[in-house]
Parts: sequence; C-alpha cells; structure tokens
Amino acid sequence: MGEESADRLWMEGDGAFFIDLDGTLVEIVGHPEHAELTPAARGTLERLWARAGGAVALISGRSIASVDRIVAPLRLPVAGIHGAERRDAAGGLHRAPPVGEEQIACARWELGRIASTEPGVLLEDKGDALAVHYRGAPALEEELRGVVERLAAASGGTLEVQPGKCVVELRPAGHDKGGAVRAFMAEAPFAGRRPVFLGDDLTDEAGFLAVQAMGGAGIKVGAGPTEAAWRLPDPEAVVAWFNGQRSAYREGAEGGVTGKG
Repeated sequence: MGEESADRLWMEGDGAFFIDLDGTLVEIVGHPEHAELTPAARGTLERLWARAGGAVALISGRSIASVDRIVAPLRLPVAGIHGAERRDAAGGLHRAPPVGEEQIACARWELGRIASTEPGVLLEDKGDALAVHYRGAPALEEELRGVVERLAAASGGTLEVQPGKCVVELRPAGHDKGGAVRAFMAEAPFAGRRPVFLGDDLTDEAGFLAVQAMGGAGIKVGAGPTEAAWRLPDPEAVVAWFNGQRSAYREGAEGGVTGKG
C-alpha cells in the first residue's frame, strides 16, 4: 500500500473504523475522569459515522458507561473493558460472564489500600476490572505490577494482567480488542467492509493484528514498537487525518501517516 492510499483510507467509502479513546482521540491526563473529547474530535466522529454508514466503533479499556460520558451526546457502537463488554450497532449489549465476586472484591480491597496510602497511585474501579494508575508514582511500577500479577495468579485463571502506559490492570481473562473487532465485523453495518483500527497502547496490538489479518489497516498513534503497518503522531493528528487535513497532520514529529519502515 502506498503512502497516498494510506492517507486516503478514511475516504475510500468501504471502511469500518475501530478507534481507541485515551491516547488516540483523547489526550491522556492524570485522572481518567478528567479526560475530555475536544469539540473538533466530537465533530469528526459524528461526520465519520455518517460517511461510513454507521460502521464506526470505539474500542476502549474504559467501561461503556465511561466511554458514553466522554463522547456524549454521541452514542456509538462500543466495546468496553478491552472487549469484555460490547454494545452493537443495534444497541444490543453483550457482556462476559461475571468473574468471581470474592476474587474481585479481595483484589479491590488490596489495591484500594495501596492507592489510599501511596501518593500518586490511583485505583480505577470498572466493576469486573481494576486499573492501577501510577503516572504520579513511576518508581512504584515494578512493585505494583508484582501485586497485580500475584492477584491474577491467585484467581485460578479468571483474571489476567493487562499492562499499559503508566497503568497495570486486572481484567477478565479471555477477552481482547481483537475479539471485539471480529465480533463487530460479523455484524451489520461492519460486515463486508475493510477494517481500520487506530490505537496507541499495548492493548491495541490485538486490534491491529485482527484488522490486518482481515486485509485491513492498523494505525499506531504515538511512538513505540508496534505490529501496526502505519503510524500517526498524536490525537490531534488523528483528527486532522480523518478530516483530510494532510498539511496539519504532517507537522507531527513522526511525519504523519507513515509505514513501519
């Protein structure tokens, strides 16, 4: 695929778009509840949804409720908690079986105790998933990962560890963003279209692999190693790309939509 065709992926008319939220459409902030979608990004999503015949879904580590809060008043198809919950284009809800209440309750107590005593550590409670953010305490990364790995090992395989950017998460096992993409692609209005996945973090790699296996395109947002074939520098460039403002997104440090090399 040439660079020109990569620039025009969003215009081809047969695309199905899967978009991560934090770090992709929304700038990452210190507290997850403080994240906001800019008016430009919200307008871009609305126009993309109309242009793609509704084949646009948000694929996030957040819960569906949290995604809806950020993108309101838009209500799009969405997969939350890395695919453990999903709302299809018709509004139907699909949820993974709940994990053991006792296991998640014990993990919530232990991780909550750490967050309450360690400055800079934040516990994000998603119900069946728990995310420990340490952006304000990077020196604790190894210790916190060790705690979450121990809790996952004690769960008997029902919970697994999901690392990310200054966050480590305990989440239901057996679900990822690739699985969410495949589920959407089996349904209208996504079926038969060419999938494009945009994301910025480790959890998005499963999405890149899924769309590329279907002949689609993965686009990594930001720096770092990736399986995605293409790259954009930041959320502002993502919005510019979807709006066809080539000169705007090519000002990014990584030179706009570029191949892996």
